[in-house]
Amino acid sequence: MLRLAGAEPELLLPLPVRAAFPYRKRTGRREYVRVKLVRAADGGIDAVKHAQDGAGVLTSLTETDGLIELPEDLTKVEPGATVGFLSYAALVG
Repeated sequence: MLRLAGAEPELLLPLPVRAAFPYRKRTGRREYVRVKLVRAADGGIDAVKHAQDGAGVLTSLTETDGLIELPEDLTKVEPGATVGFLSYAALVG
């Protein structure tokens, strides 16, 4: 909406968190994975993938905190890897 009104988009800086899930994707496309953040035993922050995917799964939005952004050149995520987290609050401004 703001973009349509002439506003310049703000650059979103993903927060580094640790993936607590494995994930595979095709190269050449950017993907976003819905995750919930949890405090790990070592004090770090883990991103836990929602069990169900799909645009029609509303609980994947209501039971998660935001998105993990996976760039085009990445093909897999291993548990323990650092990934970029975008909170829903940051996305809606």
